[in-house]
Amino acid sequence: MRSFLLEKCRQRGQAGIMRSGDIDIRVLQVLLALSLAGLLIVGIAMARTEAQPKPLRIPPPPDFVLQLSHDGARFEFSGTVDFGLTEAMRRMVAAHPEVRQIVLDSNGGYIAEARGVVAVLREQGFATHVAGHCASACALIFAGGMTRSLGPEGRLGLHGYAIARDGRFGMIDPRVEMERDLAIYRAQGLEEAFIARLATLPLSPMWYPDRDALIAARMVTQP
Repeated sequence: MRSFLLEKCRQRGQAGIMRSGDIDIRVLQVLLALSLAGLLIVGIAMARTEAQPKPLRIPPPPDFVLQLSHDGARFEFSGTVDFGLTEAMRRMVAAHPEVRQIVLDSNGGYIAEARGVVAVLREQGFATHVAGHCASACALIFAGGMTRSLGPEGRLGLHGYAIARDGRFGMIDPRVEMERDLAIYRAQGLEEAFIARLATLPLSPMWYPDRDALIAARMVTQP
């Protein structure tokens, strides 16, 4: 009898171990299925994210006006010396080849665009005129005229470059950029003493030479 009971206990123990093993396997199977489902969801989400096109960054419209005067005798520029001004100037010249004067009214802007406009003015033999205010990059454009005139209320503002302690801002060397602009003033026949003064100007405040100084420096060629 005793041996019979022991045998039954042994059989039940083995059955319990087998059932426990079956449960462990099922748990592992469930965990594996959940892991695969999670990976699938993550993969789908990443694929959708990558498939969505990045929104286009539309640049703002240029902050300037370049137009033909009412009498058709000159171009009128006002606003910022902004990206696209050089190309706009070339289009205006092509559309109105008879025009050879531009009136400027601007607080300045991007010096690279100013240089581009200067190149157009010099190619086409344009005259420049300021009736109101023209400063910074606008003053460089003014200097690009074959003849340069200033109205009774006209003002030209000039300033220097911000020179870092190590002389550079990233890949831009302000001293090199300044020399490029001084070369334009020099090519336009300005007095060397005036150009030397420009090279020493601070970034601010703006320098507004009086009419006599501008005429003496040949910045203004028509009183």
